[in-house]
Amino acid sequence: MEKSDLKVIVGGGDPKDSRAPKRFVSAYVTNSRLMGVLVVSIHWESILSGNRDGGGESFRQFFYIEVSEIGLDTYKSLCGDEAAPLLEIEQEMAGGLGSGKVDITEKEAVMLIQKYAELNEKYGEELPEEIREFRFILDREITATENEWRELFRKTCVSPETPNQLINYFLMRYFARDAEAIEFLAPGVVKNKFDDDGEYDTLCLNKIEERIDKENGLSYLCESLIETEREHQIVVSEIRVSGDAVTSFEIISRFPISNAETAMKLERPEFITVYEILMDHTVVREFLDAGLPAAMKRDTDFGKLYLTFNENNNHLKKSVYRLNDDIKGMIYVTDEGQMILAAYSLAQIHRLERGVQSLPFGRKLLALAKYEFKEDMFYDFVRNETGDFVSYVEEVCEFDPDDEDI
Repeated sequence: MEKSDLKVIVGGGDPKDSRAPKRFVSAYVTNSRLMGVLVVSIHWESILSGNRDGGGESFRQFFYIEVSEIGLDTYKSLCGDEAAPLLEIEQEMAGGLGSGKVDITEKEAVMLIQKYAELNEKYGEELPEEIREFRFILDREITATENEWRELFRKTCVSPETPNQLINYFLMRYFARDAEAIEFLAPGVVKNKFDDDGEYDTLCLNKIEERIDKENGLSYLCESLIETEREHQIVVSEIRVSGDAVTSFEIISRFPISNAETAMKLERPEFITVYEILMDHTVVREFLDAGLPAAMKRDTDFGKLYLTFNENNNHLKKSVYRLNDDIKGMIYVTDEGQMILAAYSLAQIHRLERGVQSLPFGRKLLALAKYEFKEDMFYDFVRNETGDFVSYVEEVCEFDPDDEDI
């Protein structure tokens, strides 16, 4: 552990007070940099006034970082060593990233927080309102060599295990105009430099096909569907790899496609199960709020949506990558007393069904209908002005349940 160069300021009875002297205990960063997000956690021992010779109070800081367009996005802190609140905040901050934790030093933690705080200023984004709690980190003076920065960046990244995983990560970061990650995955390959004010495109879908040429050997032909600020495009490229690095990259063609063509490209089966909640649905929401700490939660005008994520990012190892393949399942509790489950495979929807039926209120869920759609219906429903999925389907599909011929 490196000796801290924090200034010791006596005073303050609040362990969250940035002025309270602190001893560094440990820190970690998620190795999710190639996904475009990071979580940094720092564990301090905060020394309160009058207790300088004894033990201090445990104080943990969590930073959720968007590496491309925001910087420090979300900040949370926790005092004490109780396991349950610590697990809850870790799951809330990092549970959906599908990544591991890598130990880092105090200096490395400060380097990361300062680096991405500078992005907030660059992009005109406000720092988290709790800045008073981590101001002492931003105010530290540190120097780091190029090798230290390079080693720290490596700690924040997973090592691609397969060509598909390497290619998908590379294209994801390439279209996001992430020069630092591009150089890490493809050293010296991408010559053009991106403008600071360039657009950040999103890789929605990527299909990889092996191609063997007698003269040049193995290469990979990629058909990528990307979303720009104005339109969707198809980008066809050829990539060669060696070990864990991209060695050549050539864009063969790039052209826009219509919304209808985009919908057809992204089309895939969707499985939905609908329950009627035979109790106060607000109690169900409260239970899910507490029981799904790692889920992404979103209030809508007609209910509350919960997105649960896979424990890893193995979907990047597939030859067909989809942006939302990290989603394990979706749960939507509506104000009209329905619970709607949605998933992209039979196995996933069955796991969701077993999961909710095993909850304490499982016997208070009455199955109303099960559906399989060839296109996205769930999100259309969430955006619609209704909380009754069965009626919504009948209206959209012009389905009459009393028509015996159907």
